[in-house]
Amino acid sequence: MKKIILSCLLIFSLILTSCGTAPEKTEKQKPAESKPAVAEVKKEKPKEPEDWAKYYTEEGMKALEVKGGQANFDAAVKNFERAVEAYPTAPILYYNLGLAYQRKGDDQNAVKNYNKALELDPKYSLPVINKAAIYANKLEYNRAIEVCEKFLQKENNKDKGVLSALAGFYLLKNDYFKAIQAIRDILVQDQADVDALKNLGMLYFKKNDAGLAEMITTDSFNLKPGDSGIANNRGVLYSAQNDDSLAMFYFSRAIENDPKNKSANFNVASIAMKYGDAETAYERFSVVLSQDPDNLDARIGLAIALRGLGRFEDAEKEYLAVLQKDPNNATAIFNLAVLYNDHMGKQVEAKRNFRKFQQLKKDIPADHIVNDYLNDKVHIRPVEKTE
Repeated sequence: MKKIILSCLLIFSLILTSCGTAPEKTEKQKPAESKPAVAEVKKEKPKEPEDWAKYYTEEGMKALEVKGGQANFDAAVKNFERAVEAYPTAPILYYNLGLAYQRKGDDQNAVKNYNKALELDPKYSLPVINKAAIYANKLEYNRAIEVCEKFLQKENNKDKGVLSALAGFYLLKNDYFKAIQAIRDILVQDQADVDALKNLGMLYFKKNDAGLAEMITTDSFNLKPGDSGIANNRGVLYSAQNDDSLAMFYFSRAIENDPKNKSANFNVASIAMKYGDAETAYERFSVVLSQDPDNLDARIGLAIALRGLGRFEDAEKEYLAVLQKDPNNATAIFNLAVLYNDHMGKQVEAKRNFRKFQQLKKDIPADHIVNDYLNDKVHIRPVEKTE
């Protein structure tokens, strides 16, 4: 494994898993909610509309698999669109198409298809959760909450999936009282509901009650050791105790349970960067971005990993992609300046970005490294790699 000595500004915050933000996985096509799932497609060419829908759904799911650090979103969208054309009355197909658009970063078309799925089946909860997650990812928590509450009021006030999402959004708002209300609505139905306990453990963690957070998370893990989110949250608790070894054990366990767990992949990448393992960081940040292309922290992390791997032009593209969405992202600006100064021979561009960073961060101490860069006092070393 290649290990790289890096210097960078970015400090990653480990991510707890809640049930309020992560898009749900793609679902295999069902011809109608009242019918059983279509049987596996045989090798011969499909004949019936349901079989064509099943065929294109499976092709779309294959396209969403991460290969070489990327997923083929365009191919996924194309195949899911063909599935919809083949069987336009199945809400699950619109859900899958919406998910492909969401992972591609096209939120407008994602919401459009989630709405279509809900038109066909107003009690279909997964489009509600993902639609709300789109708003939450933009920090529009009130809008995300409104989507969930509207569904609960009109269709099913006991839907545990949407209640879990609602609790997660309230947690992101730091509205602990309403988060607890949503969690209680679940626990009244099932005292051992793992998703509710997961959110409850997260709540106490955010309230800095490490004892209760650990107790609830441990109980949840014992109830369902195969749950990826709980394993991830256990890793976060150990990381908070500065035990990176046990943290990585549980993050890795989370990924074993669900290779696409965004939080666990982000957390593994963050710790990998801490110890200079750019190769692992690149792999894990790529998994996060294949599902959440608007995750700017993960994109900055990917750029830093690319820098460590010596792929400087690719790193530059990632920083610029971040700045296109967030022109005043100070972390991206600083790290882009370091890349220009240390590795690409673009001193003019580097100084311009260092000055912009200074303007954005007005409380920079006198001994901050940005001042050394502007005064040409930084001794530049090549990125070191060891096998």
